[in-house]
Amino acid sequence: MTLVQIIILGALMEAVRSFAPASGVGSDPGGVILAGGFLMLTAYLMGNLFKGIGLPKLTGYLVSGVIAGPEVLGLVSNSMVDTLHIFNGVATALIALTAGSELEFRAVKPLLKTIRWVAAVSLAGTIGLLAAAVWLARDLLPFTRGLDSFQLIILSLTLAITLAAQSPAVVVALRKEVEAEGPLSRTVLALVVVAEIVVVLLFAISSSITKAAFGAGGDWTDTAIRLAWEIPGSLVAGVLIGVLIAAAMRIVTNEGALFIVTVGFLIAEVGERIGFDVLLVALAAGLYVRNATKLGHRLHDDVEAGSLPVFVTFFSGAGAGLHLGALAALIVPVGILCAVRAGGYLCGGWAGARIAGAPDAVRKYAGFGMLPQAGLALSLALLFVREFPKFGHQAGALVFGVVTLNELVCPVMYRIALLRSGEAGQAAARIKEEPGLPLPEET
Repeated sequence: MTLVQIIILGALMEAVRSFAPASGVGSDPGGVILAGGFLMLTAYLMGNLFKGIGLPKLTGYLVSGVIAGPEVLGLVSNSMVDTLHIFNGVATALIALTAGSELEFRAVKPLLKTIRWVAAVSLAGTIGLLAAAVWLARDLLPFTRGLDSFQLIILSLTLAITLAAQSPAVVVALRKEVEAEGPLSRTVLALVVVAEIVVVLLFAISSSITKAAFGAGGDWTDTAIRLAWEIPGSLVAGVLIGVLIAAAMRIVTNEGALFIVTVGFLIAEVGERIGFDVLLVALAAGLYVRNATKLGHRLHDDVEAGSLPVFVTFFSGAGAGLHLGALAALIVPVGILCAVRAGGYLCGGWAGARIAGAPDAVRKYAGFGMLPQAGLALSLALLFVREFPKFGHQAGALVFGVVTLNELVCPVMYRIALLRSGEAGQAAARIKEEPGLPLPEET
């Protein structure tokens, strides 16, 4: 029945476009509403269809966009895809708010030694390996042709940072699904959130340097001034917004989801116009609410309740904007980079946990929790495309290919790791023994 509904929606979309004027429905407001509504409905149904066959919903969202996009069925045109950029910033802000609201400093304090060593060894090692892999595979990457050595080094590092992004959302979802509780699940959650913050900071720095290297961002003095404004300014602005969110949440007791989505929209639109990094602003706001107030659980719940339509449209729009021709030419480097990334995190996770003297389960399986990718990597890929229009589409196709493969395979691998660690089902047992304890995703 779900498949029938998807086919009916596609037929209706084709009918609407066939009755449109000769110029078609494109970038006007009607085109935005039509494309956004169609992708939201079909992607939601496709996500449920994928879930029914044991695959992640997010993969279904991406696939629905690819099929409906201009390079397959053409139900959504290139001009329509361009108008959906409004969802990109909002989704990026909500993803970062979610990550910030999941990191409670007090809860992870006993795990700081393990987190510090695993994050340092695995993240630094993986970024280095990925940068080296991009450099060595440069003959397989059309967008690297004609670059001098310095430009290629900077570009390789920026791509490596983008590809190193992880997914707190996937980790939280799997922890909830198998009701896991223990050192492994707590350590991995803190690891991926910390890694997300580090990746965002590194991306902000490396992308600014890359723009300067390619002559798109002014001279090095301008780059330094921009970084001095962008990073500290974004963090301070995020804390101030967190204060405002907390104050408003004490007053607004209903429609919290709508309020948070509105805040995400304002962070995205206003922050971009004054030169702040949307990811850093939203992360700082979420961290403040989680750790400086008692409203962290409520913020997380409100984001979860209000973000689904935005995320569905965001991911399906990302799929519709995927350049399949460029991706087809990058199949070999996508496989190479996925293998290098997996090796870096698995070996780095084991080595870092061993140095820190972590429990056996953390040593064996922490690396698997760092493999899944989702929102942040796609957000960074879209930012990459926007910041470097000359070669961004081909580089973005490379990142999308890696993320898609990791999203398909890696959640299954981490789920198996949680089951083998013996932590699956321990959350329910703990709650039964100690009534009143919060659920795993709320700790």
